[in-house]
Amino acid sequence: MLHGPYGIDNPQAKCMVNGKCSKCFPKEYRERTDWAEDSYPLYARPNNSLVFECNRARFTNQYVVPYCSQLLLFFDYHLNVKISAGLGTVKYLSKYIYKGPDRATIEISSGMQDEIKAHLDGRFIGPTEAYWKIFEFNMHGELPAVQCLPIHLPNEHYVNFHAHQTVNEVLARQNVEKTQLIAWFDYNSTHNDGLGFTYWQFPQHYTWNAKDKSWHPRQHARVIGRMYFVSLSKREQFFL
Repeated sequence: MLHGPYGIDNPQAKCMVNGKCSKCFPKEYRERTDWAEDSYPLYARPNNSLVFECNRARFTNQYVVPYCSQLLLFFDYHLNVKISAGLGTVKYLSKYIYKGPDRATIEISSGMQDEIKAHLDGRFIGPTEAYWKIFEFNMHGELPAVQCLPIHLPNEHYVNFHAHQTVNEVLARQNVEKTQLIAWFDYNSTHNDGLGFTYWQFPQHYTWNAKDKSWHPRQHARVIGRMYFVSLSKREQFFL
């Protein structure tokens, strides 16, 4: 897939801004692909003297647009594919998905300047989002499901209880000491079928029963396990 013609061959091309290509073509020749920090990779463009002519324009490796041959064949359409490298990409995707509805800053004024009203956070809904909400379509989906797995030392796990319950009532509850981690140890101590799976792999093959706080072989559905983050400062818990 090639970019062009543009410039002298086609000064009216859409990519032309102030007499230059806004997509920064032609690219520099490179013998190998280099990874730029928090940016797109700089793809290999060897200077091998190969030239392709089309519409009276000459193209070299400097004009090749990053692509995926499998996607081009499957969709039969022009697709520009780039790999985004760096931690900033993951942060951006998470922020974009969970940022919530669109918001705008509005100003309410009645002659006198009110700094509080001047910075009110107002919400607006566009026609696409309004249509989606009226028909009660799902706002987002997560597939596969994620099973959160706690990591804790003996007798240092979280216990949920109601505000009116006393300490003795909470401790007297059946299986109050059981967590996914403790139940994982208990299951492997009495069964051999799960010994080949690590803690985070266990939910892929076993399902957690919150009522009796025990693991059972999974019959269907796909679930992945994710352990809670543990700081390195908690060394004993971290190395567990």
